[in-house]
Formats: sequence, C-alpha cells, structure tokens
Amino acid sequence: WRERTSLAWLAALTLLWVLAMVVSPVSIYLLFPLFFLYLRVMDDVRGVVAVLAATAASVLTQAPTGLTMGGVMGPAVSAAVVLAIHYAFRTLVRISREREELIAQLIATRTQLAETERAAGVAQERQRLAHEIHDTVAQGLSSIQMLLHSAERDLQNLGLTEQQLAGPNRFISLARTTARDNLGEARAMIAALQPASLSETSLQGALERMASGFAAAGELTIEVGVEGDGRQLPMRTEAALLRIAQGAVGNVAKHAGATRCRVTVTYEPDEVRLDVVDNGSGFDPSEVEQRPAGLGHIGLDAIRQRAAEQGGSLEVESSPGYGTAVSVAIPLPVGAAPGATLEADPSSGI
Repeated sequence: WRERTSLAWLAALTLLWVLAMVVSPVSIYLLFPLFFLYLRVMDDVRGVVAVLAATAASVLTQAPTGLTMGGVMGPAVSAAVVLAIHYAFRTLVRISREREELIAQLIATRTQLAETERAAGVAQERQRLAHEIHDTVAQGLSSIQMLLHSAERDLQNLGLTEQQLAGPNRFISLARTTARDNLGEARAMIAALQPASLSETSLQGALERMASGFAAAGELTIEVGVEGDGRQLPMRTEAALLRIAQGAVGNVAKHAGATRCRVTVTYEPDEVRLDVVDNGSGFDPSEVEQRPAGLGHIGLDAIRQRAAEQGGSLEVESSPGYGTAVSVAIPLPVGAAPGATLEADPSSGI
C-alpha cells in the first residue's frame, strides 16, 4: 500500500512537471531533482527506466520549438551524472554493509576463538593436574600401602606374641586404611579431571554417546566405526581424539547441511587415525587457507591445534557439493604399552 501511494504521487508530480514544461520551457530544470526521486522511490530497474523516460520526455517537449544541442545534451548529461552518482552511492552502501558483516563475523569469530582457547586451556590444565596427582599423590599412597604390607609381614616373622603385635598391627592397619581411603579419593579426583564421557567408558563408547546426542537433537545421523586392533590408548590421546571428533561433528552439524556422517577410528601399530566424513555441501579448502587469520572455519583451526599438541596432523578433503572428509593422525609412543593410561598397573594398587 505504501509503495503504491509513493508511485501514485510520483506519477502525479511527473505529470505536473510535463505540463509545466509545456507552459514554461524553463521548467525543464526540475528534471534533475526528479531523477533522484525516481531512483529513491523505485527499485534499480524501474528507476533507471523512469530516468530514461523522463529524459526522452524533456527532449520531445522541445520538438515544437526546435531542438538545440543544449536542449538535448543537457537532459542527457544530467541523466548520466545522476545515474553515475546513484551507482556510486549504491556501491558505497554495499561495501559498507559488507564491512559491517565482516566486522560482525570477525567479532563473533574472535569471541568463539577466545572461548575455544579458554576451554582448551582449562582442559589442558585439568589433564596436567590429573597426571601430577597420578604421578605423585596416587603413586605415593600406593607405595605406602605396599610398605605397610611389607612391615606387617616382617613383624609376623619376628616371632613376637599376639599381645606384643597387637599395638603395632593396630597402627599399621589404621595407616593402611587411611592410605587406601586417600588413594580412593585420589582416583576419584583423577577421574573427575578427565573428560566426563571418557571417565566411565571407552573411546568408542564416548563417540557413540556423542553420536546419540546429535541424533537426539535431530541434527544428523552419525555412524561410529572402529577398524584395526582396537585397544585402550593413553588417556591424553583418547581425550584429544574425543575433543577432535566433537569439534569435527559440530562443524558438520552447523555448516555442512549434511544428513549423514561417519566417524571412524583406525588403530595402527604406530598411530591412531580419526576420520570424519559427511555428505554435506562441502567447500574449497584452498579458499579457506587464503582467508585472513580468524575468519571462517575456526573449528578446523582448533582441530589442527589439538592434533599438533599430540604430535599429529590434520588433512581435509572437500569440494563444493561433494561433502567433506576430515582425517587426523596421531602417532603413538614407541614401546608404550597399549593400555598406558592414567590408570596404572593393577599390581601397583592404583
């Protein structure tokens, strides 16, 4: 309704201008502000057509008295100048909007990067504390238990009477109970400092739980598979793989527009590989690499950083319209036991 009203009064104004030119040819100079009104009220195509039509009308009204060079060139040059100004203004507006969007994206990206770095720092510090507790407090308490057990056995071999052994055995038993209880607390602290999904299950179980979470949200269907000789890895490696999988699948859910995704963990003798493949829209990896730092695909940067922290590497294969494959390979320590995690050998009591 408002658009029709604007077009109606603009048409009436144009009609008055034409009548004014018939009465007084000097009214042709009102053509210049009319050009701006046409381009302001109408869209680009109709505005340009209206400008050309008004230019032609201004020339035709001069025909009965004879056309002159100035009478023809004046309206034509005015129309060209107005169209150039209009185009330049529209270009400036478009560039300004693009810059605003770029600034907003940069701010959002920096905010996300700060949150990601903070979360990564917190997770790294929690794992460091877990390792420190395991290597100091838990190991020390386990050693105390073994030493107390040895002391109790040696006392039995001294040939003392039950009455003589009652006092020392009571204190030894109390010390062993205290050490056992504190060892249990240390284990609980170690478990609490690890990623929640890994503290009570395996890596495959944690990945399946993650897939169930995305499926429950109705975002996409995720298949989890394991290839090779599946085994327990060092806790820090499993935690990194889980975080990488969460980040990669999160990218798929947010940006790829995919309906299916497959997460595969492949165990090799000297490395473990995580592959995340989707059937989404895909993208051009070379275009992402050419973007300024901090713009676009911040999730891939976080994945690359996590892989590098474990001495691994990231490979991305994708093309527009053909989905994306993200592959992370993390080397395993040479000579390390397959089950080397924060949980120590059962014989040590930890």
